[in-house]
Amino acid sequence: MKNLKLMSFLMIIATSVMFIQCTSDIIPGPPGANGIDGQDGQDGQDGQDGVSTGAGTSTTDLLAKKVFTGPLIDGVIDVAWADAQILIAPTEVLDPLGDDGTQVFQGYVGQTQESTLRALYDDEYIYFLAEWKDEKKSTTRDTWYFDSATSLWAQESRWPLFDVNGVKIRDAFYEDKYAILWDVDNSTDNWSAQTCFASCHTGLTEPEGYARHFTAAAGQTVDMWHWKQARTSFYGQFDDQNQNETQPNGRHSDDGQGGYTNNAQTLNNGTADVSVPLYFIPGREYYNWITIDEINSGEAKLITGVDATGILTYAGGTIDPNTEAGYERDGATSGKFGMPSVWVRPSNGSRGDITAIGVYTGSSWILEFKRKLSTGDITGADVDFSSLQDFPFGIATFNNAAIAHGTKAFLTLKFEE
Repeated sequence: MKNLKLMSFLMIIATSVMFIQCTSDIIPGPPGANGIDGQDGQDGQDGQDGVSTGAGTSTTDLLAKKVFTGPLIDGVIDVAWADAQILIAPTEVLDPLGDDGTQVFQGYVGQTQESTLRALYDDEYIYFLAEWKDEKKSTTRDTWYFDSATSLWAQESRWPLFDVNGVKIRDAFYEDKYAILWDVDNSTDNWSAQTCFASCHTGLTEPEGYARHFTAAAGQTVDMWHWKQARTSFYGQFDDQNQNETQPNGRHSDDGQGGYTNNAQTLNNGTADVSVPLYFIPGREYYNWITIDEINSGEAKLITGVDATGILTYAGGTIDPNTEAGYERDGATSGKFGMPSVWVRPSNGSRGDITAIGVYTGSSWILEFKRKLSTGDITGADVDFSSLQDFPFGIATFNNAAIAHGTKAFLTLKFEE
């Protein structure tokens, strides 16, 4: 009996030791491949320490981990992402000078943003989790205001404004954005070596736009995923677009209904045709878009007339911006009743392929998104991931910018099989 009790005690001790060993820190493994951090936080290029996480990190490769069921796309980082390798991909705004020496990205050049990306996939979808630092949430895109000096309605500039000495005197009125570029069917010349720079052309003239994207020849196509905070976020989508050989601007929307329309129209004020907002919501303050649901319900009012003093007419009343405070510029803003530049709706067709939810934390963006591995697109505008081959790509972050974007190129999506 004593021997039996002793054996039982020893088994309990052994089991406890095994439990302690199983729950202790993982023994560091070997360094990762060139540019990829291993479990010991080292990569194989020069042996320098990297940032080690449970799943490891990379500075070049995005490893999509195979899962049985993908995460809920809600902007919340749930446990499904815990084992996904983290791609560390900070972006920087470069300087594409125009042929006349114009600094196309004036006010943004040199700006950097910390950025990471993770990926998962199942039998039907590929999922992404992007995070990037941003000190300010930007949604006030081209906001309408009343200019009392001219008695005209106008829109804030999407570009920063500078004085004659090049000092910025007013910030841009635009939105935060995020983009990824993919080659379609290995069609684009030099894509593997250059990724997003393969379709980027700078040094263009002012009429051409200084810097544009287009491919080298017919049959070469780039799939461009573009998330726009003020224009596509409300209905939880990316704007799925593409680039082809059209010069100087090869950017085009995929087939289908787009998710936004300019909230603008031209009316005659009695002496001239002038631009005014199309819809507004009475009493609403500091808003940046109007939804199709608000239009259909009648909450958003159609503006039907304007006079020479800027007074707007709508069914049910008028707006006199000369006496009603809040429509003119107010310091750094455009007034509490500044009207949005867009009304938004869900995209459909190929243009609406990508589901996305973006959440601003107060210091950064969390953007979760997914798309089918293969969309079944027959136009040749969508990248098809179903082969699970390697896919070179590049990303871009836009910090309150229309076109000035920080880039991170020379990245590769790889699939864990």
